Order: sequence, then C-alpha cells, then structure tokens
Amino acid sequence: MCGSWHTGVVQERCSCGAVLVEDALFCHKCGKPTREILAVEPAAPVPPPPLPEITPATVPIGFHNRLAVRIGLLAGLLLIVVSLLLGQVGFLRFLAPVWPIAAGFWAVFVYRRRTGQRLSPMNGAHLGWICGVFAFLMTTIMVTLMVVLLSEPEVVNNLRDQWKDVGRSEADLNTIMQAMHNPATIVGMLLTFLLLFTVLTAFGGAIGAKLLDRDRG
Repeated sequence: MCGSWHTGVVQERCSCGAVLVEDALFCHKCGKPTREILAVEPAAPVPPPPLPEITPATVPIGFHNRLAVRIGLLAGLLLIVVSLLLGQVGFLRFLAPVWPIAAGFWAVFVYRRRTGQRLSPMNGAHLGWICGVFAFLMTTIMVTLMVVLLSEPEVVNNLRDQWKDVGRSEADLNTIMQAMHNPATIVGMLLTFLLLFTVLTAFGGAIGAKLLDRDRG
C-alpha cells in the first residue's frame, strides 16, 4: 500500500514518488492502494414471496364438461334399461315417474364422488337435465327403429306369431301397430317422453345436489 497513516490522514505522496490526489483510493501512477479497502460482504438474498395456492378451476356443468356428459350418458342409458325392465312388472309400472328422478339423483351423486365438487341445486338440475336429454334421444332412436321395422310385412308376421305364443290378445297388438303408424300419436308420445325425462331428471338432480350438500355440511 502506498504511503503510511498518520491520525487517519493519507500522505500526500505515494512510495513511488507521485503526488496523491486528495481522497484518492489508488495511486494514479503506480496503481497501489492508498488505504486498506475492506471487502463488503454481500447482503443475504431476500427469499421470494411464497406463491399463492392454486386450486383447480371448477368446470361448469354443461355439454362442454366431458365428465358431466359421460355421467349423463350413462345415467340416461340406465334410465332406459330400468324403465324397460321394470315396466314389464305390473305393479312397478306405477313407479315410472320415480326412475327419471332417481337417475338425476344418481348422476349428481356420481359426479360429486368423482370430482369432490359441491353442486348447487341449479347445477344439479342441469346435470340431471343432461341425463334426461340423452334418455330422450335414445328413446327417439328406439321409436324410429320400431316404426321402420313395423313397416316390414315379414317382421309384422313374426311379431304376430310371438304375440300369440305369449298368450296376448291380437287386438292389443293391432292397437299398438295402428298407433305406431299414426304420426300424430308418435309426436305426442315423444313429447311426453321429452317432458317426462328432462323435467323429472332435472328435479332429481336438484334434489340430489341439495341433499348431498346438506349431508356433507
């Protein structure tokens, strides 16, 4: 280091003989430091603030919700199967309005189990309505196929033979066939199915969302 210290004042000349500039840290001639330079320890880095917790976004109930569509389709299929099977039992025919309500309730139950999402009664009704729409579409397809098949004479003859084998009245079969050839009757039947499925399944979905949310709370 150039020079020496006297009561904290730097000498005017460096050891190389150069005259030092006042308050200079280094000699402008030889580059020697004129005083001890203390290394400044770097400040400790400030830790970044914690990231906010990100929760998965709630997907609205609708046809763009793939899980809701799959559950609605399955519930609608089960509704059709149960209605066809239990509709053959005499005293269970009176419970026909119960099956759409149960299908809407079941759809909400399965959706909550799969996602953990709490559904409002409106969302539950929407999910039940999706179930009813699929059930109505499947019913429309079956009715259309039945109308097409009943227009084939061979199919009609086979149906008459099977009808006699089970001991049913041929007059009942004629009534059914006449109804299936009447466009007004078919339209009225489809509208009845539309109201039965969509309204009651939506009602069942709303009840399911309300009751299941109360149980969780």
